[in-house]
Amino acid sequence: MRLVRFHAGEVIFKEGDQSLEAYRIIQGRVQITIQGDTKPVILAQLSDGDIFGEMGMVDERPRTAAAHCVVDTECEVMSPRDFQVTILQNPERLLPYLATFFERLRTVTSRLNHELTLRAAENAARAVHSAPSLQAGSASSHRVEHHSERTRTHHMPEMPSVSPEIAPEVESIVLSPLNPLCASRFEDGFGPLDIEKFPFRIGRLNREDGAVFSSNDLSIPDSQPFQVSRNHCSIEREGDHYFVRDRGSTLGIIVNDVHIGVQHGTLTMDLKKGENTLVLGSPRSPYKFRIELA
Repeated sequence: MRLVRFHAGEVIFKEGDQSLEAYRIIQGRVQITIQGDTKPVILAQLSDGDIFGEMGMVDERPRTAAAHCVVDTECEVMSPRDFQVTILQNPERLLPYLATFFERLRTVTSRLNHELTLRAAENAARAVHSAPSLQAGSASSHRVEHHSERTRTHHMPEMPSVSPEIAPEVESIVLSPLNPLCASRFEDGFGPLDIEKFPFRIGRLNREDGAVFSSNDLSIPDSQPFQVSRNHCSIEREGDHYFVRDRGSTLGIIVNDVHIGVQHGTLTMDLKKGENTLVLGSPRSPYKFRIELA
């Protein structure tokens, strides 16, 4: 592995580039973007310790996004050959990279479960609706139609999309406890926290697992019976659009009084300009936060 320094504004790689290296930010800030209709769309804002470009070592396909430096940045660069040598000589150095691979796997698995759940519900509704024993206008037929309509309503796009022209400009995002009970669950208390990187990952603190199985920017000190999963949710950005994503949590999330999660039929929920509420777990969870977009 080698260290490489980039200047502010310098492009590390572009969409379509053929490159195999993964990068870990030692110090600095990097934006990951794709080209939109009129301007680049920001997908992620990364900082110290974050890893990007790791899939280049796996699938050997052209880059699907671009990476450029917001400020002067120093990165550790790992090639596939470096990865193989490190496994044998210094495996602990791979922990951050493995954590990133696990996070990507969790995301893909969560999306797959979401799609399979929706598909099963649609197939069941279609099968009952076409059964010969059902008569048009009967109570059973009405129930089937109602279920089918509910299934269609829940089949929301997995990735939100908002036109940049109508998205409100956001200069800051602040996460803070919604009530004293939430703040008291943290050993040192919990005050307003400025979110400057995306995705911003939230999950349960679990010292035994280490960094491989839980890669969080905010670790919640929950205790049994757990409300918070090890990898619960993330606050993400797509261009000028901000949203909360479920990362495969057990109990789901409540965003502005709307439940999300695989069991609720959608994995994402938009954040609006101004104040938003975030509840990790069930309605009785003590972990209630305010997310303010200003």
